[in-house]
Amino acid sequence: MNYTPYSASREAMFPAAERQAVHALRVQWRAYALTDLHGDVLDVGAGEGASLGALPHDARVTCLEPNARSVRRLRALTADRPGARVLPAPVEDIPLADASMDAVICSAVLCSASDQDQALRELHRVLRPGGRLVMLEHVAAERGTWMRRGQRLIAPASRWLDRGCDPARDTEAAVQRSAFTVIELRRIAARGPFGLDLPHLHAVLARRPSLNQ
Repeated sequence: MNYTPYSASREAMFPAAERQAVHALRVQWRAYALTDLHGDVLDVGAGEGASLGALPHDARVTCLEPNARSVRRLRALTADRPGARVLPAPVEDIPLADASMDAVICSAVLCSASDQDQALRELHRVLRPGGRLVMLEHVAAERGTWMRRGQRLIAPASRWLDRGCDPARDTEAAVQRSAFTVIELRRIAARGPFGLDLPHLHAVLARRPSLNQ
């Protein structure tokens, strides 16, 4: 598995301090994090297929998506892509063999996972030793802030309207207690409705090779 080094030139593609709209942040993140993923790549919660255009043409992409309407769209989008497949399943129960993926993409998924710890265990399980998980998630604000209180207030409506999304999930804590090794971890604020700065977490995580490999 070959990855482009995280150099100063790549850093300029994804400035953590820059405030921009959520959509623009996600577009910029894909250009930063996905364009050097090769081999067998799992796109978790692939949704409308936004990540497909950023992946190299030689990536053999597997789209994991539990929503039936999105599954139909993804199958149409990937029909002409060599090696592509679509699996209608949740992140907590991935129908793939152990150590079968070179890389995993996880964008705006863990906020709606029924069990974040189980989801991260599954992502770790399907990655090959040395493989990477690249992640962009909107996450809970700092404890004690008015933003955190607001996230908790709107969480019931958000879960109902947005496929189970809970904006108050402490995804960073789940990442830190997972079996992954953290390569890169940043909190980023993206400009959302009413000019609010919405907290996001960018992470690059690795499954380290075992000692007997």
